[in-house]
Amino acid sequence: MAVLNLLKSISAKTITKTVIVIVALVFALVRFPASFIERFYSNGIYPVFQSSLTPVTNLFPFAVVDVLYIALGIALPAWWITRIARAGRGRRFPTAGSLFFHTLVVASVIFISFQLLWGFNYERKPLVAKLDYDEQRLSPDSLRELRRQTIERLNAEYAAARIGAQPDETEWRKQLHNSFNEAVKQLGNRRGIAAAIPKTSLLNFYLAAAGIEGFVNPFGHEVILNREALPFEKPFLLAHEWSHLAGFADESEANFVGLLACLQSDASALRYSGLLALYQYLPALPADEAKQAAISGLLPEIIADLRAISEREARHRSETISRAQWAMYDRFLKASGVQAGVASYSQLVRLVLGTRFEQGWTPARRND
Repeated sequence: MAVLNLLKSISAKTITKTVIVIVALVFALVRFPASFIERFYSNGIYPVFQSSLTPVTNLFPFAVVDVLYIALGIALPAWWITRIARAGRGRRFPTAGSLFFHTLVVASVIFISFQLLWGFNYERKPLVAKLDYDEQRLSPDSLRELRRQTIERLNAEYAAARIGAQPDETEWRKQLHNSFNEAVKQLGNRRGIAAAIPKTSLLNFYLAAAGIEGFVNPFGHEVILNREALPFEKPFLLAHEWSHLAGFADESEANFVGLLACLQSDASALRYSGLLALYQYLPALPADEAKQAAISGLLPEIIADLRAISEREARHRSETISRAQWAMYDRFLKASGVQAGVASYSQLVRLVLGTRFEQGWTPARRND
C-alpha cells in the first residue's frame, strides 16, 4: 500500500525523466548483436538520418556544431547559477540536488540522441568480417612490397597531381563523392552518402593545437576540417570524415574507406592525396631523415610535401593539449568498443596488407 501511495505521489514527468536515464544506461551498457546493428541501423535507419540531416546543415555557411557548443556552454552554467541564486537560504542544497538530477536527464537525452543519430555504428560488423581478409598476408615482405608500390605510384602521380592546372575544390569534391559512394557500396553499404560540405570551426585553434585534422558533428552530420590543412591533404582528410558519415566509426576503417575512395578516383590529385596519406602510415624506416629519403626513392618534391605537412603540424600543435586530447579520445574509443583506442588509426596498413584486392583497388568480399 505504501509503495502504491509513493508511486501515486511521483509525477508523470519525474517517471518519464527516470525512464530516460534508464534508457541511456541501457544504451551505454548493453551491446546489441553486430548483425542486428548492421542490418537495421547502419544499413537501415541510419542512412535515412544522414541523407536528411546533411543537406540541411549544408545550407548553413557556419558550423552548426559551434552553435551547439556555445549554447550548451552558456545555458548549462546559467541555469545552475540562476536556479541556486533564486532558491534562497535553506533551499540551495535541495535545489542543487534537483539540478543534478535534471542535468543527468539532459546528459541522458544528449547521449541517447548521439547513439540513435550516429553512435550505434560503433557496434556494426567490422570490415575484416566482410572482406577477404587474412592475417597470414601480413609479413615483412608484403610490407616492403607495399612501400615499394606506394613510392612508385606517388612518383608517377606527382606531375599530374601537383603541377599545372588543378580542379577547384567544388570539382574535386564532386569527383571524390562519386568514387567514395562506389567504394562504400563495395564494402557492404547499400547506398552512398549525401556529401557534407567541409566547414571550419570557431574552435579551429584548439583543433590545430590538439593535432586534430577533422571531425564529424554526429548531431548534424556535418564535417569540420582543420583550416590549416594543406590543399593536397584535404581530399583524403575529407574522404576519412565522409567515411564516418557512411557509418564506419572505427578510425582504421575510416582511413581504409577514405584511401579506397581516393585511389579508385579518376583524378590524379585525389589518388596522390590518398597515397601520400598511406605513405605516412607506413612504419618508419630505421634511419635518419636524410638516409630515409635516399632509401625511399621518393621524388624530392614529394619529400618537400611531406616536410610541409610535418612543419604545419609542429607549428600549431601544443604537446600538452595534444596529449590530453588524445588520452581523452583513447578512453572514449575504448568505452565505445574500439579496443585499440587511438592506435586504431595506425591499423590502416594492416587492413591494406591483409585484404585481397581485385583490379582497380577493389576489395574482395568474403564468399560466406
